[in-house]
Parts: sequence; C-alpha cells; structure tokens
Amino acid sequence: MSLLSFSKKLFDQARQFLPVWLSSNGFLKGVEARTVQNQPLLSEAEMVVLADELALITQRITANPKLSEALRQGEQSSPFMGAGLEYEESRPYEMGDEIRRINWRLMAKTGQVYTKLFQEERQESWVILVDHRQSMRFGTRVRLKATQAARVAGYFAWLAQQANIPVIGARLAESFTLTPSFEGRGTYSHLMESFAVACPPLSAEEVKNEPHINDVLLALKQQIQPGSRLILISDFHDINQKTTEILTALQQTAKLKAIVIKDRVELELPNVEGLQLQSITNQRIHQLTTESQRTSYQA
Repeated sequence: MSLLSFSKKLFDQARQFLPVWLSSNGFLKGVEARTVQNQPLLSEAEMVVLADELALITQRITANPKLSEALRQGEQSSPFMGAGLEYEESRPYEMGDEIRRINWRLMAKTGQVYTKLFQEERQESWVILVDHRQSMRFGTRVRLKATQAARVAGYFAWLAQQANIPVIGARLAESFTLTPSFEGRGTYSHLMESFAVACPPLSAEEVKNEPHINDVLLALKQQIQPGSRLILISDFHDINQKTTEILTALQQTAKLKAIVIKDRVELELPNVEGLQLQSITNQRIHQLTTESQRTSYQA
C-alpha cells in the first residue's frame, strides 16, 4: 500500500470515529454537526417542533404597566400609549408644550402659535431585536448562541401571535435590518424565517465593521412608539456606560426586557489538559497549562 493510500485510509477512519469521540466527551451532546456554513440556524421542521413546545409552555402576557389615567374612553378600555403619529387637530400653544410640535404652517397663516395634537396610540406593539454578530456565532455544547437567540425570539413571536400583537423583527448582524410589522396568524413563521438565516463565520474586516449595539439602540429610540415593548436578545459583549444611558432613556416610554445568551465555556473554562486559547482581537495565544494560569484567565 502506498503512503498516499495509507494516509487516506487513516483519514477516513478518523472522520468516521471523530463525531463519536466528540459526543462521548460532551462537545456535541448528540447534536448533528452542521457542515454547511450557509445552512439556516433552524430548519422548517425544527421550527414546527419548537412551535409545538412553545404551545405547551407559553404563559399569559404580563400587562404593560403604562396605563391610562382615564381607564375608559368611549366604549373601550384605553391603555395609555402616548401620542401617536396620526395628526388629529391643533390648539393654541400653552406654556410647556414641546417646540417640535408647533404647527409652523398654521402659525405663518394666522400669526398665532399653535401646537399639533396627535391621536393617542391604543394598541401595544413589540420590537424583537436578535443579535447575530460574530460573538454570537459560537457554541460548544448543544447549539450556537445565535441559534439559541433565534429560539428565544420564537418564544416571544409565539406569544405575540397568540395575542394578535403587532411585532417588528430586528436583526443585528453584518448590518442592522428590520422586518415589516406582522400581526396575527403567520407572525411566528414570518419572524422565524427572518431570525433563522444562516450565520457563517465573518471575516476580520466584516467583524471590524459590525454595528455597535449603541448605534442600533439609538436608531430604535427614534422609531419605537411610546408604550411599546422592546425585547433585546444578545450576549451584550460591547455594552458600556453609554448603553446604560440609552436604555434608561428608552425605559421612560417603552417596557424593556433583556435576555442574555451565554455559552457555558464563557462562564467556566473546560477541564482540558494543556488548553490553549487564541484571542480574536489581537491573535495572542494564552497558555492555560497550570491551575494558576487557569484561575488568572478565568478572572
């Protein structure tokens, strides 16, 4: 047997038994390894299975705490959602009115200052933001963090569908994208198609140009309606003091919920002898051969 044939035989044997070894050592936990980089995070069959699971575990939606001072208006209960976008009328300007709501065109005609009034929003809407940047395209146990984020988003999409609540999906990846607003039947499937798109590894240049979470939150702050819910699903690896300030401002008008996605290895180093880790940012190799090195790196 030639050296080339012998090498090929060894390679075929290793390829046959490697998944079994990984599974027995807890690295795959019996999950089928995905070899196609452009394969969706969740297949249609997996989405259906997830929907069946959600139908059993989903609970009633908690009430939005921002209620109207006048609980009833006309024949319907009126949750206070703040001023909407549909113009209703103008009235004479009063001290304390926002300058940005002045009706400049009417002021030019009459010489008097008027304030625009908008119809009050009466229906709550949701925005579900899923982070699929490079740090989320990582996983060592059952699934990628990006896949888990999509599954969590499915939970809220299912809740919204059951309650006929309008939902917009927001995906933070190589760029920031928004879906149309979905409501009622089909909300879950439409949003899951958007959240389950493939997440192949990014190049160094693509990672460098990834949107920062602060820029995305500021963009959402300009679009989100008062009284809405903003659901953030991320590992929040790039948050800072500015993030806290933006979220604090958002919380004045919207109900916020943040779900942190972490891989176990990010919290506890694997017990592997002679472990070496390479930094994504500066390519530095960290030797973790002794207990003191492991403790230092963990801290």
